[in-house]
Amino acid sequence: MDSVIGLSSLHSCETHKQIKNIKNIPTNIKNTGDLHVDPVYLERLGFLNPIPFHTVKTKKHKTEVGSSPVIVSAIEPGKYDQAKTFIKSVQYFLPNLHLVMYDLGLGGSEASQLKKHCNTSRSCIVKKMEFEQYPSHIKDLDIKSYRPICIQEMLTEYDLILWSDSTDSFITGQISQSVEQAIENGILAWTIPQPTSAITHPKMFEYFEMDKENYIFHRAVKASQLIIYNTDHIHKELMLPWVRCSLAEECINPTGAQSVGCKEPKPLYLYSGCHRYDMSALNVILGHMFNYTSKIYAGKEQVFGVLTENGKNNTMPFFNMENSKSRK
Repeated sequence: MDSVIGLSSLHSCETHKQIKNIKNIPTNIKNTGDLHVDPVYLERLGFLNPIPFHTVKTKKHKTEVGSSPVIVSAIEPGKYDQAKTFIKSVQYFLPNLHLVMYDLGLGGSEASQLKKHCNTSRSCIVKKMEFEQYPSHIKDLDIKSYRPICIQEMLTEYDLILWSDSTDSFITGQISQSVEQAIENGILAWTIPQPTSAITHPKMFEYFEMDKENYIFHRAVKASQLIIYNTDHIHKELMLPWVRCSLAEECINPTGAQSVGCKEPKPLYLYSGCHRYDMSALNVILGHMFNYTSKIYAGKEQVFGVLTENGKNNTMPFFNMENSKSRK
């Protein structure tokens, strides 16, 4: 049970009752119950106060079934040029969708360029990541523990979001099949060749109290592109344990974990020596939720790729970013 130390004296008795209600959360969420996560963070992210879901139809920004997602991304310092290309791809392929860009600590020049570039579209919003509101390890961008938090912040406002890292770009505007699949199952993601057991430090399985043997044939998915439909099931069984792990450094970044020095193990399911942090946690949770198969939520459409300013990319015949305004 999380400690209630640190709660503001202004919090009501009702809030304390809500904290106690965490005892009643589903089994797979309690697997990280020994991790010390201040309930203040959980309350800030909408886990202690009831959040209306799509079936209630009272959320601030309502998303109806069959409508389009809000696109959410983030920019790390020094990666503005890649992000600029990403924003251009959204404006070209999906001009009618809203875009929220998290600023992860850009310097003055990059921050001003982002605001200027984003303001070329009325549907683009820049949001500063408030690292001071969370544990200090969230600032370590290498472990990407900010990603589940940014996603959850947006899910408190929108029912349906499409998260994409800004290092890739959209190569198509045909995403309806992917969105429908996400709405049906609550989540859609794109697979990688490796199983979850190969990209996850053994200690993370211990924190979740999961048997790593169940994951040797569980094909992992990327955390860099996700479509999430915020049902009650997704809120409690996916986002809560994922966020809790990201807020607890010993879970998201176990002692001895590293992201370099990967090897190709034989057989493939053995641990590669490279831990994928928030991506590893996501896959451990998804494996438990979906009976250790990713087929249900694996994306089939090719949506993302690499675009460059000279028009060359590795996934489509030709696209000149500078001439995009002339194309329909």
